[in-house]
Amino acid sequence: MTRSIAALFPLPGVRTRLELGSDGFGQVQLQADGRICGRFALGGDDDVLAIDILCIDEAERGYGLGTEAAQLLRDGAAAGGWAVLRAWAPPDRGLAVYFWSRMGLHPLFGERPGGGIWFERELRRPQAN
Repeated sequence: MTRSIAALFPLPGVRTRLELGSDGFGQVQLQADGRICGRFALGGDDDVLAIDILCIDEAERGYGLGTEAAQLLRDGAAAGGWAVLRAWAPPDRGLAVYFWSRMGLHPLFGERPGGGIWFERELRRPQAN
């Protein structure tokens, strides 16, 4: 079964709303006024939904918007039937390591091409054939 990332969207939260473009890149919007406060990019396959980018604009950081966006993506991936959620922490962003750990993802051994660390969380156990 092929899963559709686009079928997950829009993902409305309490303070944010996630919208996905046709190119796999999306925007984090504020519910109150529709203003764009961040961006994200998704990829993956039938079993893994990968968050390649999740970035909240610098002026909007520290208010929990990234946490809400990550939770929306996690819950959307689980509801969409993905077995695993994976996220990438860039090599020059130590705070991303803490962030993805706090979101319940665990680091994977080895580097991604270009550096950085993959983090992963099992959303459901794979079904036996």
